Amino acid sequence: MEYTLVRKVEATNLFFSSWILVFLAVGITIEEWTVLKLGPQDLIISHSPWICCTSLWPADGLEVVRNILIVVVSLSFMHNLLLGFEFTYMIPQTKYTLIITACLAFLTGILLLSALLLYHHMLNQGKFVYYLSYKICWITFTAYLNVLLLFASGFLSLLQYKQSINGSGSLITNCKSARESQVMEQHGVSIKVLSLPADAAMPRSIVRVHSAHMKEDSPERPNAQARRVTWAL
Repeated sequence: MEYTLVRKVEATNLFFSSWILVFLAVGITIEEWTVLKLGPQDLIISHSPWICCTSLWPADGLEVVRNILIVVVSLSFMHNLLLGFEFTYMIPQTKYTLIITACLAFLTGILLLSALLLYHHMLNQGKFVYYLSYKICWITFTAYLNVLLLFASGFLSLLQYKQSINGSGSLITNCKSARESQVMEQHGVSIKVLSLPADAAMPRSIVRVHSAHMKEDSPERPNAQARRVTWAL
């Protein structure tokens, strides 16, 4: 039961991390993070924080936002890769690896939230200077959803760490032993230890012990062979 609960937590954590990468990839490809209204004639253009500087909006702060987002994508990929290695037992799932995955999740979430807040700050600064108004699109809300998923992934890693503290030894040892027992039960492999009663006769050994007279007769064999050869001649 405990092994099943641990595997469900690991699968949920890996599921969250995978969707974070999907949302980040979609955010890179889609440029409509915000819609900028340039004038009263309803002239609008789309904008994305991945576009650091344009001729319309030559703001230096947007380059900082873009660099933070690049770091966020790199850390998210490392976090997902580490969780995948832990889930498939390619690396030992110890307390230290759980702490590393939790720290990566929280650090990535904080950086992504900082980049989004800085982007909105730059939007407010550019208002009435480079454009009249702006409107946030749906892809921006998925970025905020990524922040929630990253913090949830960090809490799941801490939950696994708490379970490993309450248990004994390494978490990977318990999981592997439970997994091997399940495989043995599926294949019908069972090992039974039978104890013999005290008055039971011991089974005969397959090793035969030569008697002493056989050892004494062994030097006479070459003489018997020599006699047979002489008679043949």
